[in-house]
Amino acid sequence: MTLQQLQYFVTVCKYQNLTKAAKELSISQPGISTSIRDLESECGFALFERRPNSITLTDQGAKFLREAEHMLHAYSKLQKNAKLIAEEKMILRIGVAPMGAGTAFPRLRKGFHAAHPDITFEITEDSTESLYQKIDTGELDFALCVSISLPDENYRYVTIGHSRLLFCVNKDNPLAREQINSLQQIGQTPLVMLSDHYSQTKYLKRLFHKENCKPNVIQYTSQVFTIFQHIRENAAAGFLSEDIARQDKELVSFVLQEVDAASITMIRRKDAKTFPAVDTFIHYIRNIKKNLNSAMPPLP
Repeated sequence: MTLQQLQYFVTVCKYQNLTKAAKELSISQPGISTSIRDLESECGFALFERRPNSITLTDQGAKFLREAEHMLHAYSKLQKNAKLIAEEKMILRIGVAPMGAGTAFPRLRKGFHAAHPDITFEITEDSTESLYQKIDTGELDFALCVSISLPDENYRYVTIGHSRLLFCVNKDNPLAREQINSLQQIGQTPLVMLSDHYSQTKYLKRLFHKENCKPNVIQYTSQVFTIFQHIRENAAAGFLSEDIARQDKELVSFVLQEVDAASITMIRRKDAKTFPAVDTFIHYIRNIKKNLNSAMPPLP
């Protein structure tokens, strides 16, 4: 099984048509057909159902497509990183949680790059829960997470800030004139929230459940911007971190008594391997911590 075969397969899937795929790849149709047949033979199952004028993925082919795309994406990343290494640049793989940490990270990135332009960040944005998993598997060197609870003994971490989720409405929303301080007062207000993939949504739903409330979620999204836009257009209410919520005069935000402040922490595994770029970044984070005049948990 070769990368070329996988590329041919993914391109055929893109068009569901051998002729169009062959044209994009600048090869003959018989050549791409032979490649797909050889790939099916090696896999041991049919990738496509073939009809006189069309082809469609089999169930096994659809599963294989996801794996092939993942492999090609990883290979593309490897090529990019190899180029950076050739240019004598070092790479740090950093994960960032979208709410809370997302606004703290640009300042950190800007300051670090100014001090160390030879070190490049490879960024992954995901939920805090997923970032922990990627730290555990070694896919990331560091993760900037937002959580109510601090990391356990398997991790070293530095708390670089705090953030609280605020309930937000448009200034023209009737609730903007109320004194909202509890989930009970939200009632059946339409909400847009991050998907259940994100720990903040799981946390909020636990709080709603504890208060015997069921949130009226009209849309789930993976984008903080989508929540922000719905609030700005007065199409729904939502929860935003305080550093985002208080940047826009169109929004009115409320601190709810049930919602605790969360810590923004830069974490890494205790048993993770170190290399020069990691040591440099740790030193930089230590200096940030000193500027915050806070106690710093130990880093290697």
